[in-house]
Amino acid sequence: MKEKKLFVLSLILVCFLLGSSSGLFAQGQDESVSSDKIIIETFSDLFPEYWMEALEEKGLADKVELRMVPQNQYENKIRMMLAGGEVGDIICIDAPNIGYYAEMNALEPLDAYWDRDDFDDLVGSAQEAMQWQGNIWASPLNEANCVLYYNREMFKEAGIVAPTTYEDAWSLDELLEAAIKLTKRDKNGNVEVYGLFPQMFSVDNRNEGMTFTQMLWTWWYGSEIISPDGTTVDGYFNSPESKAALQFYADLFNKYEVAPSISMNNPLASERVAMYINGPWMVGTWQNNFPEFFDGKWGAMPLPKGAAEASNSGSWNLAITRQSKNKDLAWEVVSAITDTEGSYIYCSNTGNLPARESTLAISDMSQPPYDIIKDQLIHSAKSRPVTPVYPKISEALMDAYNAVAFGESVDVAFEEAVQKMNAALQ
Repeated sequence: MKEKKLFVLSLILVCFLLGSSSGLFAQGQDESVSSDKIIIETFSDLFPEYWMEALEEKGLADKVELRMVPQNQYENKIRMMLAGGEVGDIICIDAPNIGYYAEMNALEPLDAYWDRDDFDDLVGSAQEAMQWQGNIWASPLNEANCVLYYNREMFKEAGIVAPTTYEDAWSLDELLEAAIKLTKRDKNGNVEVYGLFPQMFSVDNRNEGMTFTQMLWTWWYGSEIISPDGTTVDGYFNSPESKAALQFYADLFNKYEVAPSISMNNPLASERVAMYINGPWMVGTWQNNFPEFFDGKWGAMPLPKGAAEASNSGSWNLAITRQSKNKDLAWEVVSAITDTEGSYIYCSNTGNLPARESTLAISDMSQPPYDIIKDQLIHSAKSRPVTPVYPKISEALMDAYNAVAFGESVDVAFEEAVQKMNAALQ
């Protein structure tokens, strides 16, 4: 009898707890449904305070609530909220992941909201990145692009004159020639200064910044990554041109020894390399952390050109969720943040690159590296492939480039990358 009474009491307690928990969850849902606020899921590194400034200009700031998540938890949190039906009206998406969220049926297509003439104001690479399977899925906060930074003193000492305009960009052979000339060795033959740091981070790193810069080499050799219909890499990454790009990259490290396979932080500012491929955000890093180097020791020139001209692009974007209860107002908010005026407020305050030609036209892009980047964004910028399996594509490409830098066979690394990519696409 005592055991039965304890069981009943336990059952009542469990039901009470479940009921309380369910009630709290339902209350949260009810508040979300009844709220007239547009909720944006974001993180502080995207500087959403400048979105609010743009929204103030349009009289929309009081209609928006920012829900902040730490960046290192952001993707997992968004996927959990989407699965649980608790996500806000607008989410932030890195460009190559747009296809993934669209495939999940998590996003509202923007075609019915976005005037086509206004959409066409985006630079070509941004237009390409926003579309997948015939629909527009997001609106860009900004663009990204890289240049070839260099050490002015090392160039002067070596008698090398850097090109200053997009039209005068070096060929890959000219880049290699300069890298060889700029590489310095001690009396024992050990490299003291490397001619070129050909990707964003050291080759012992595995992150999207690596793919963002390593993919350039594939493009410069005239190859693409995947087919336009997103089904295969055969005839695209799996091509003689793409393999030749991987070989050229491998030779920088192992044949010519002009690029370092050892780990380095801030390689250009520490004056351990003479040239470095990276983006405009480095200027702020040098200004804040390496003031002596920032003050006149660096220069910027356009990325080199191979069989094809290409510069990298793609950054963070705003998308409306399928779960939004007020999609019309959500679009007003997205438009206010990312239109010409909103883009100008955001980019001029953060140092990011505008994704709109109209914003580029009213922005001060006269100083390096922005003068070079402006031309690259208009003439040569390419977006990373938009596909639901982009993370697997990125990982396979990065692993191949990193492996050959450490001396692995180009044939082996190339075949492994092709197999991983096609397996993911299929």
